[in-house]
Amino acid sequence: MYFHRKVGWPVQNEYTYTDMLAYFGVTTAHPGGKNITARAIDLLPIVNGMKIAELGCGLGDTAHFLATEKGANVYGIDVHPVMIQKARERHKDAFDRKKLHFLHTDAASIPFPDESIDGIIAESVLSFSNVHDVLKECRRLLRPGGFFASLDLVCDPAFPIVEKKEYSSFYGMKQLYTMNEWHDLLKSYNMHVQHTIEENPANLPAGDIPELLLSDDVPLKCYEIMENHITMLEKNQPFTRYAYFICKKDDQMNLI
Repeated sequence: MYFHRKVGWPVQNEYTYTDMLAYFGVTTAHPGGKNITARAIDLLPIVNGMKIAELGCGLGDTAHFLATEKGANVYGIDVHPVMIQKARERHKDAFDRKKLHFLHTDAASIPFPDESIDGIIAESVLSFSNVHDVLKECRRLLRPGGFFASLDLVCDPAFPIVEKKEYSSFYGMKQLYTMNEWHDLLKSYNMHVQHTIEENPANLPAGDIPELLLSDDVPLKCYEIMENHITMLEKNQPFTRYAYFICKKDDQMNLI
């Protein structure tokens, strides 16, 4: 089983897919899980002391790994307060040592100076965001030659329109892109794709069940969302896969 994750917060008494992930405390919510993250990190030029931002960090496991195993100074960023609270509690030791930081802020408005970040990681974030605003912010923050690594859903061009709308509505996705559309979009923001790790969940063995850090007050609606999520994945599996795009910021590319 794998999860898509968006960054968000409930509106009044409505609960979203993101709220379900937060209240259940799904520690590895992105598609491909820890395996695809490890494969991507092996391709990244991370050295000790590098300043890295992880957008939509969730409960912070990827950020914690980068800080403790790679020696990076990591800033986990998420707009969902329950995610940030649980991330700080889960990784308290690294957080207290000031090696790992968790910021409650929007990925399109990060309070750092221009060209102050060496690398940015976004796992299952862009499809759920105002993608142009987020990519503009990433372009602003990254130093010349910095890396941008993004894991996201890849939509089959043959995805029936009705099912596609139902899928995006359930997950709160703002856009669903094909492989070519992702490449064109990233290029338009000076992100030169150097590697693409592509996976089709239909061709993979069943993944590990992610660890859960349940809240004391999980709303009943979140259980219903979890059940519907499993049904939605199975129904639309023929039309969805995912890919990790490993990019380098190239300031010589044309700006949009």
